[in-house]
Amino acid sequence: MKAVVIVKDQFDEGLSQIVSEVFDSVQVLRSDEDIVSLIYMDPPDIILIDRSYLLGHDNTIVKEFRTNTIYGHLPIVPLYGESDLLNVSWQDMPVDDFIIETDSEAVIRSRLEFIAQRAKRELDTNPLTRLPGNESIIRYIQKMFDEGSEVAVAWVDIDNFKPYNDRYGFSRGDEVLLATARTIINAVKEIKQEETFVGHVGGDDYVFICPISNIRALCEEIISRFDMVIRNFYNDDDLEQGGIISTSRSGETKKFPVMSISVAVVMNEEKRYKHYGQASQDATDIKRYVKGIEGSNYMIDRRGKKR
Repeated sequence: MKAVVIVKDQFDEGLSQIVSEVFDSVQVLRSDEDIVSLIYMDPPDIILIDRSYLLGHDNTIVKEFRTNTIYGHLPIVPLYGESDLLNVSWQDMPVDDFIIETDSEAVIRSRLEFIAQRAKRELDTNPLTRLPGNESIIRYIQKMFDEGSEVAVAWVDIDNFKPYNDRYGFSRGDEVLLATARTIINAVKEIKQEETFVGHVGGDDYVFICPISNIRALCEEIISRFDMVIRNFYNDDDLEQGGIISTSRSGETKKFPVMSISVAVVMNEEKRYKHYGQASQDATDIKRYVKGIEGSNYMIDRRGKKR
């Protein structure tokens, strides 16, 4: 992770050493520099603000980034002296955490490591469903492969989502995405197995992981629940005609059936996979076939074992 430290003049040598050991890259910005522009040009993963800067500039830099539509998500952590806390109004200081500079080196290091790990998780969380995002998905799947775990990895895609979004609007589309996430989460949770995981790749694509022995029943359960719930998102007219009928500018009429889901499953039997990319490519091939079948379907890859 890359950290930016904002200071008035100089950064305390002891703190600088600890921060440098916790983060992969550290850039120190001083008050006589154009801090905002420099951060825009090379955005960090986390912003640390030393008390020397805060005491001289109040919380203007915090407000600058908290009201920013592009980098407002960046974690901001002030470095305070213990006595400074008596004068802090947390309602006016919308930060994510804080460090006390007078704490022991061990405490400061531990808190910075904790903050860094939390920031990593939050930066890779889907803002709508709050599920782990693509990087977390890849890391988890690769971890399973590295450990030789015999798990099934399933990629889930909603069919005919875009026509629905176009007709009903993004707000209703988001409700569908949330409902789909809940459907998958609840089904996976009920099998009560340790090696399970649910992630949101983005848009209408999801991933879930479970032991191989559970995959067939889980796919069938998720499809059953989705097909039952999804009809609640259509009006009666569209349901009566079996989906959305639209007319293009050229006058061509096209029908888009009620949304369904396609599930492509690969299995790490006998340590079949060494790398996430292999599994992803196999799943892409399977999903392409499954999406060509009408309605909700799943397909489990049976094209051989160890390669």
